Amino acid sequence: MRAAALFLVLAAAAATPAAAQTTAAPVEPIILGPPPPPATALEAFRTSPGVITTIGYDDLGDVSGVFVDVREMRDSQGARVRGVVVQIGGRQAAPEQAFVDADEVADLIKGVDLLLNTTTNPTQFRSFDMRYSTKGELVLTASSTRQRGVLYGVEVGRQLKVRRSLNGGELHQLRTLFEAAQQKLATLRDER
Repeated sequence: MRAAALFLVLAAAAATPAAAQTTAAPVEPIILGPPPPPATALEAFRTSPGVITTIGYDDLGDVSGVFVDVREMRDSQGARVRGVVVQIGGRQAAPEQAFVDADEVADLIKGVDLLLNTTTNPTQFRSFDMRYSTKGELVLTASSTRQRGVLYGVEVGRQLKVRRSLNGGELHQLRTLFEAAQQKLATLRDER
C-alpha cells in the first residue's frame, strides 16, 4: 500500500513540470442561479413558435472595440421594439452586450455630454468616479487618474462585465454613434 502511494506521489511530481509548461485555457466563470429578468424591451422581445421574427439593423461603427448598432425587431403578429445595442468583445473574452431602448437614447447622449464636460475633479477629494448607466446596464464612467487627468470608460454586460477605457476623443466618437442611432430611430416609420 505504501509503495503504491509513493508511486502516485512520484508520478504526480514527475508530471507537474510538463503540465506547468503548457498554457492553460482561460477559465470560464461559473454563474449560479437564473439570469436576471430582462431590463429592456429589446432584451425581453420573444416570439412564439411558428411566428416569423425579423431583425433589421445598421452597424454604425466602433470606437476602440466598442461596437454600436441600431436595430428593430418585429414579429409577424405586429410586435415591435427598437433601440441600440452596444457590444464589447475581443480575443480575451466572449463578446458582451448592453441594450438601450429607443426611449433612452436622448438621455444617454445627455449623460455622455455631462461626462465629457468633466475635465477636472468635481469633488473635494483626491480621486473621483462618475457613472451614467442605462436600464440595460450600459455604464459610462469618468474617473480621475494621477498623471493623465480624466479617463473615460464603457462597460457592458448584465452578468459578466466587460470594460474598455477611452480617452475624451474616443468618448466623443462614441457619442457621435449614439447620435447617429437616435437619428436613424427618428426616421423609422411604423409600417404594418
